[in-house]
Amino acid sequence: MYLKRLFLISLLALTAFVPFTSYLKGDQIGAKYDLNELSNALAELSDQSSKATVFIEGIRERGAGRGTGSGFVVDALNGIVVTNAHVVSDHESFLIRFDDGRETSGTVVGSDPQTDLAVIRIPSNFARHQMSWGDSDRLRPGNLVMAIGSPLGLKGTTSLGVVSALNRRLDLVEDSYEDFLQHDAFIDQGSSGGPLLNMDGEVIGINTAIGASGGNDGWSGISYAIPTQIAQRYVEDLADNGEILRGYLGLQGEAIDAAGARLRGLSHTYGVLVLSIQENSPAAQSGLKVKDVILAIDGKEIRSASQLKARIAAEPPGKTLTLTVWSKRKILDYDVVIGVKP
Repeated sequence: MYLKRLFLISLLALTAFVPFTSYLKGDQIGAKYDLNELSNALAELSDQSSKATVFIEGIRERGAGRGTGSGFVVDALNGIVVTNAHVVSDHESFLIRFDDGRETSGTVVGSDPQTDLAVIRIPSNFARHQMSWGDSDRLRPGNLVMAIGSPLGLKGTTSLGVVSALNRRLDLVEDSYEDFLQHDAFIDQGSSGGPLLNMDGEVIGINTAIGASGGNDGWSGISYAIPTQIAQRYVEDLADNGEILRGYLGLQGEAIDAAGARLRGLSHTYGVLVLSIQENSPAAQSGLKVKDVILAIDGKEIRSASQLKARIAAEPPGKTLTLTVWSKRKILDYDVVIGVKP
């Protein structure tokens, strides 16, 4: 009975890898599984991605201090390294160590505590590899992800897990802009700023925080990452200008609850109820009205006021977005030109 149950559990586990192994082998879904091929593919993904991942140490007057975090290269030509704002908060210059043992110095170009993002510049062409951005909006709970970083100072650590939830809010700092991915790949102190990768080797998140329980500060199976749909433009702004211009809509809202959805004839409990609109704001000029329910931005469902705030702020000012709205029991689309947050 035990062996039969173990076989069934193993078979269920194998089915989780069907799309990935089928892609590798070019076979149909019912083809024979090759776990060695899967294992080797994951090892290759880790090996290639580790070459663009760095360990970051803050430099003090008497030399390098404790390891403060991780990061990754997104532009080798111009020497652009991405990390967390809390990684660089206590230092101005850094020792950047690559997976192959090479070291160089780095300086902070820009930092944004409200999104916990920072950019460090290293000498041009020192990095030999760089990472590309992926589309975090394509993720679903259950998708495989890989985290690379330096948890507890253990450089070049790779861990595998799945996306466990989307659109998490932690309120890490006052007036933050948060729309975290939740996953269960292992990260811990020292992993902050490291990349979270999809199975194409693209960065779809920046590891930032861990969930702890029982008074323990260590990892307890819950990890959080800033999605690239929030991070990418901020990183580009910091690299180019050293500061961020946030998008602005000009309204106050709250997540709609089940009672509010029923009252308005909505079949699903999601969206943001508009409570107030600032005069002459982009929201006012678009035609939005108080008591409208914002359901989506450019087709992306919006489930909370914090998600709406983070998503609008991450859009470049001047960009035109389409807001899908539930208004007087009808679905309407409003085009809105994003302004600059005052």
